[in-house]
Amino acid sequence: MNPKYPVYIVSKGRWESRLTSKALDWMGVPYKIIVEASQLEMYAAEVGADKCLVLPKKYLLDYDTCDDLGDSRSKGPGAARNFAWDHAIDLGASRHWVMDDNIKDFYRLHENARTRFADGGCFRVMEDFFDRFENLYIAGPQYRFFCAPKQGYPQSVLNTRIYSCLLIRNDCKHRWRG
Repeated sequence: MNPKYPVYIVSKGRWESRLTSKALDWMGVPYKIIVEASQLEMYAAEVGADKCLVLPKKYLLDYDTCDDLGDSRSKGPGAARNFAWDHAIDLGASRHWVMDDNIKDFYRLHENARTRFADGGCFRVMEDFFDRFENLYIAGPQYRFFCAPKQGYPQSVLNTRIYSCLLIRNDCKHRWRG
């Protein structure tokens, strides 16, 4: 089982490590990795050109992320996340996933044990839960280190931060900024 909404990974300078793309490949989850044009060849050599999307220069310039495209002083992944958002809308998706490139694995905490997910069913379950509500705009899983075995946790936590793996409603009026 795979997610019903498109999955994007934002990445810069990590074509060798690619933790999230390796995890998703192992799980058989389709995704696109958003990279800057200057790094396309390196990423394409590792994951295949069909999985790569080049961040258009317009997003960097509109976002005022850095002085030029090759500048390593980028202010973060906001421009790439906004591009993923627009790309998902262009596909006709009502929601999309955006993930950082540093996620090694995905786990479920159940009955005091962590179980590694072997397919994209974990995303589908979160999507189904998310889709039940009209007043949720961003949701995502908890970090593994915040959920220790042998401690009780609720199924969901409202009004908290979500960092590296986000499911976003595309009609949300708020976008990424620096």
